[in-house]
This record gives sequence, structure tokens and C-alpha cells, in this order.
Amino acid sequence: MSLVALELVDAGLVALKGEALSAPSPGVALLDPAGVTVGREAAAALRLKPVLAADRFWSALSLEPLARTAPGVRCTADLAWLHLSRLWAEISAPGDEALVAVPGSLRGESLGLAAGIARAAGVPVAGWVDAAVAACAALPAEATVLHLDVELHQSVLTVMGGGNALRRQRVDIAPRVGLKALQAAWAQVIAETMVRRTRFDPLHQAAAEQQLFDRLPRWLAAAAAGATVDIQVESGAGSFGVSLPGEQFAFVAEAWYSQLVDLLRAAREAEEPATLALSSRAARLPGLAARCAELPGLDVVELPEGAAARGALDNAASLGGGPPALVTALPRAHPLAPAGAAAHGEPPTHVLFAGRAHPITAEPLVVGLDPGAPRSLTLPGPAPGVSPRHCELLCENGSVIVRDLSGGGTFLNGERVTGQARVAAGDRLRLGRPGLSLDLVAVG
Repeated sequence: MSLVALELVDAGLVALKGEALSAPSPGVALLDPAGVTVGREAAAALRLKPVLAADRFWSALSLEPLARTAPGVRCTADLAWLHLSRLWAEISAPGDEALVAVPGSLRGESLGLAAGIARAAGVPVAGWVDAAVAACAALPAEATVLHLDVELHQSVLTVMGGGNALRRQRVDIAPRVGLKALQAAWAQVIAETMVRRTRFDPLHQAAAEQQLFDRLPRWLAAAAAGATVDIQVESGAGSFGVSLPGEQFAFVAEAWYSQLVDLLRAAREAEEPATLALSSRAARLPGLAARCAELPGLDVVELPEGAAARGALDNAASLGGGPPALVTALPRAHPLAPAGAAAHGEPPTHVLFAGRAHPITAEPLVVGLDPGAPRSLTLPGPAPGVSPRHCELLCENGSVIVRDLSGGGTFLNGERVTGQARVAAGDRLRLGRPGLSLDLVAVG
């Protein structure tokens, strides 16, 4: 018996068994009365028979009847069952069990329906896990981790945090930023350029259009590498080619990229350091990683194909056992330093704010908008989440202690302080949400 990890993402279902990763199988189907095709087989003929195409059966999973049906297919759940069962048959052997990674966009009734589909497809599921958490648990990362995936019809941003455990905190959706829209925009620019230079329109011939979309991933890879993209399409009238600068692909996508950047900006606490993990699909989009890296304090990393599946297998012990339930937190492979462990526990002598250092002594230093104490650090206001008397710092038994006095929360290196905590030089305090940040330093 082996464990097989499955990623159920409509842009490309993959299965990982041992070190063997299946080729992505896109969530598309052709509802041909002569026989329904799904995945790669359907994608290879999608432009030839567009009227028969269906591509929302994972993103809009339900039992509602389809406008177009085919033998054995009446709703999106039937198509998802067909897709999953064929993928499972390709890679599994008798006795195998599955660990299933699902995006944060699959929730509620749809998630329950996916579990029923897996049972009907004969897939013995040993555990379910959030795909973003599984993909990022092995990263050496900041306290806050963002995972951005671009699905077929939307983009999904998962915000995660925690100390030794990486925990899903929230999921945000960009509903109009998907691979289908981006690919259509790039195809349109290619076609318009080809019409201007050669008088040939590849989007007016089904075979040429299919060829264009089949080759588009290769051209996008060249564009992402910054190279000039040489585009060639063959038809019965001959071979037609144009060249486009790689940066033009990023320019065309800017309207979509700006929505993703806005999503990232809104998800972060001010400019707090964070790690952004781009899924392999997002990382392959020309110029997106560079666009995201423009945000201050954001460390951008690119994940390999099948990262969520690999993370699921690596954390099999945390997923199995007991009745299957969706796991949204996993142990970090690279735990954060414990609060107050910076600089090997050296206690700070001062707290630094707005370029001024305030000494920490045995007499409490009260910090807030209106501290009203003999020793105080008065913060500028108004500041969301910051209280008049927010916290206090003091030396106690050879250590430095921070005590939370607030309603909005005091955060030490991204972790909320419960009561009080020991701090060290190099630690950072954040007061409120989004609040204000203070640094703890040791002055010789």
C-alpha cells in the first residue's frame, strides 16, 4: 500500500506517488454525445469544439443540472467524479490511499460534495489538508506567510501565521483574475500583432487557435525569462510568425496583476515583514513575481509544481488517523525563534520608536496614545487598535518583560502576547491592528 497525494485545483489536478508527479490535468471537459473527455485529452481539442466545452465543474461544484448534458453527465459533480476517477486510475494501485490537498476557495457544501465524489470515485481518502498550508509548511519563512495561487477562473490568497505551527487565518479571492482570462488576453494580443504584420488571424481558424493555446505555455516561459518571444503558427495557408518582447506580456497583464497587488497589500499588517509563496502557476506568469516584489517587506519565493502534494506526503502523520477532516494547520519544518529568543536571549536596554531610543529600567515604561505615567512613551494618534495605555516594558529579575494592557493586542514578532512575555534585543513589538511597530535594541 502507498500514499498518493492529490491536488484538487481546477487549473491542473496533479497526483504525487513517491517521487512520481503526474502531468497537470486541467479541469476542462468536452461534453461530446459520442463520449465525454476530461483533462488533458479535452484540453487538446477545446478550441476545436468550443460549444461542447465545460470548465467550471471544480470551481462551481454542485448538483445543479448543466445547461448541456451528455450520457452519464447531468451536473458539475458528475464531471468532477469523471475527472478524479480517471486521474486516480492512472496513478494508483490496489490498496493505495489518498491525501487530498484542496484550495481555500473550496469550502462549505462544495468541500463536502468533493468528499462524496472521492468516495464515489473509489478514492480511499486518508486525510484532507489546505493546499496553501501544505505547500508552505516546509518553507523557512517569516511569521506571516501569504500563498498566492492563480486558478482557472480566479486567484486565491491564503494568509497564514503562527509560531511552530503554520495556521490558515483567512482566504481572500480575486474573482476575475484567472488563467482563462489572462490566456485570452495574451492570445488576443498575439492575434492582433499577427494580423497587422501578416494579415493572418489565428483566432479565426479553429485548428490555428488550438495550436496557439497549446504553444502559449512555452511562449510564456520565454517571456518570463525576459527573452524576445518568437511565435509561430501553421495553417493550410502556410506558416506565420511574429516576435514580441517578453515585457509586453507583463504589460498586457497589468490590469489583472494590479488587482493581485491590491489584494496582497490589503492582507498585510501595515508593512510588516511577510513571505509570499507563489504557486508554480502564479510563478510562471511573466512579470508577476517582480510586480509582487515591489511591495516593501515582502520576501517572494516561487514554489515548484506539486508543492501542496509534496507537503501533504511529508506531513502524512499529521493528516492520518481518526475520521478525515480538513487540516488547516501543520508543523513548520523551520520553526520561528521563540518570542524573546533573538540575539541568544540578550535583554534589550532600549525601545526604539521614530528614531528615538527610550531606556528600559526597573520602573515600568508605559507605552500608548495617552500613557499618563511617570515614565512613558506617548505614541502619535489616532492609530487603529492602539490604546491610551497599551503596554509596559520593565526590567525584572535580570530579564525584560512586556505586559499587554490593551484591547487591540500587543504582538511580539507576529505572535500575540497573552498577559506578559520575555523579550530580547532584536525583537519587534507591534501594537494593535494594523497599529504601530517598535524595535527592541541593546545599546552598549
